[in-house]
Amino acid sequence: MTNREIENAFPNLAGSGYEIISQSSDDYNCIAWAVGITAQRWDCDSPRSYWPPSLPRNQEVATLIRLFAGQGYTVGDDDVKEPGYEKIAIYAIAGTFFHGAKQLSDGRWSSKLGSREDITHSTPASLAGGIYGNVYTIMRRPSP
Repeated sequence: MTNREIENAFPNLAGSGYEIISQSSDDYNCIAWAVGITAQRWDCDSPRSYWPPSLPRNQEVATLIRLFAGQGYTVGDDDVKEPGYEKIAIYAIAGTFFHGAKQLSDGRWSSKLGSREDITHSTPASLAGGIYGNVYTIMRRPSP
């Protein structure tokens, strides 16, 4: 994606600052990226992608919360950097999830834009109001 395409898809992004940190890759997607996996797509819509066998293959937010709970995450309070914890943000529109982002060790956030680039952004709100909807919830787990 060009910067203009990214900024058109996410109207709040340009004003809050962002940086493209990778080339496009179809090897992984935002859900895999959020849990730290870059060699496999985690996609409920594709039978060729990984999806936990215990979960239904749907885009309901509750299903994604269960997926992240299976990775050790619990629903958290906010998006502020918390020593000893990793955080993720789930984005949704009308109960359907569209994206997951993760917080980096320096407090910034990172997103994999589909099969496109990875970016850093200052807060989860930087992507809100765009094609992924709004932040539905923040989850956290103890850092390994």
